[in-house]
Amino acid sequence: MRNYKLPVFYVLLTVATGALMGVEALLPLALGLSLFIPALCYVVTRDFGILAALFLSVVSIGIISLSEGWKTSLDISALSLLGISTRILKEKLKTENVILVLSLISSGITIFEDLFIGLPAEVKQIPWFTQLRWGFYFLSSVVISAISVGIIALVSKEDFGFKRLKFDFWIVPIFLISGFLSILRWTPEIQVISTNVLVGVLGLFIVQGFAIFSYYIEKFSVLAKILTLFSIVFFPAGAVILAVFAGIFDFWFDFRKLKGGKKNGSDSA
Repeated sequence: MRNYKLPVFYVLLTVATGALMGVEALLPLALGLSLFIPALCYVVTRDFGILAALFLSVVSIGIISLSEGWKTSLDISALSLLGISTRILKEKLKTENVILVLSLISSGITIFEDLFIGLPAEVKQIPWFTQLRWGFYFLSSVVISAISVGIIALVSKEDFGFKRLKFDFWIVPIFLISGFLSILRWTPEIQVISTNVLVGVLGLFIVQGFAIFSYYIEKFSVLAKILTLFSIVFFPAGAVILAVFAGIFDFWFDFRKLKGGKKNGSDSA
């Protein structure tokens, strides 16, 4: 029997998140709630169909547009689109490729906002970010997409096999070439483009690194899991650096021994 409370809760959460984004003091709460929008949209799409999910999303975004403006509604629409897209792609692509497609969608919407709305005045005063923002758009989109898939897996109680996630080897030569070109100071244009590509690819290594962490953390004792969680929370920079290195060297050392086993990221770990 269908739970018709779910669509109502999805609309209420989406509209409430949009409203909270308009209050600066409540923005952290809005960002936290926004992480659950793709998950609820995914479950609505699964249980009620794509048309129902699209209709409810359009209604929610329309309400947000009237109350908070079209920029906020565009941000929220990206989250709903992640949920619908994940449902469509789950059975067709490996988990790592689902995250890659979601990242392209999310970063594409961010780039659209950048081109047609522009950067905030305070951000324009940071020259290095202005030059590297394209890479950071993609990096943040990769991380957000991976988190969204993780929350979707928890809410939907479906196994996405995140612990076995591994991107194809093509990201390694892109990483090496962009890293080399980014240090060539006598070609400033190529240097900026290459650095943006390098930053973006780092997002893929970060996600793969945390997939490796989750693979081994599952084998830890309860106390070790708690200590690891606290270490990540209180030393996030260190955790990200370790994730990058783990993600890079996984292509040579195969930390999870995936070679010769199931290679499909959507398989159970």
